[in-house]
Amino acid sequence: MLGNWNGYYKFENQRIQKAMGFEKTNFEIIIEKFDGINFDGIVNDDIKTGGMKETGKVTGKIVNNKVSFKKLMPINTQIDLKGERKDLERKHPTLYYSGTLSENKAEIIGTWKFKRKIGFLFGIIPIFFRPGNGSWKMSLHDVK
Repeated sequence: MLGNWNGYYKFENQRIQKAMGFEKTNFEIIIEKFDGINFDGIVNDDIKTGGMKETGKVTGKIVNNKVSFKKLMPINTQIDLKGERKDLERKHPTLYYSGTLSENKAEIIGTWKFKRKIGFLFGIIPIFFRPGNGSWKMSLHDVK
């Protein structure tokens, strides 16, 4: 697991993905610590392909070939349906990634999501919604 991983993520909702202005968003994750199960590292999205600003953190674990991690970004960037980006003065909601490690341990493919949130329709009717979800893939680029 230790090393530099290059990958991409994209939204399942094609309307949101189209608003992003890119087919997919590239990123790099550097796994700095790994004890055989738990890992920690940093993540940088590629701003040129619609990624979020600033360096984030990843923390997760791997059991057998199942990988799961949280992606924690310091700035909440939102994109409206016109494709305009807006940085808010608070942390980005936690992203949850899960996937399967390939046999050669050099590629992971999976899905990502936000936790469901509660909102209010017409200001009074509570509804649950998920702000986004999609797929992702990353490959080991440089082993440490």
